[in-house]
Amino acid sequence: MEIKVRYRGEDKVLTFEKDKVKAKDILKALGLSKDYAFVVKNGEIVEENEPITQNDEVRVVNAISGGLF
Repeated sequence: MEIKVRYRGEDKVLTFEKDKVKAKDILKALGLSKDYAFVVKNGEIVEENEPITQNDEVRVVNAISGGLF
């Protein structure tokens, strides 16, 4: 299965050997951790076990933290 993903301003096509892909599979394919990035499916942030289909609009966004205490 191929999933189109937008990450850091670039469109990528990720290919998976399985028929059912979850958000965590997309992060893993990009070498990212759920602690540092999240998946946006059709405009909404989704949990790591959310199923993703070829028809979904998918973006991966890096989580940014910072500031002073």
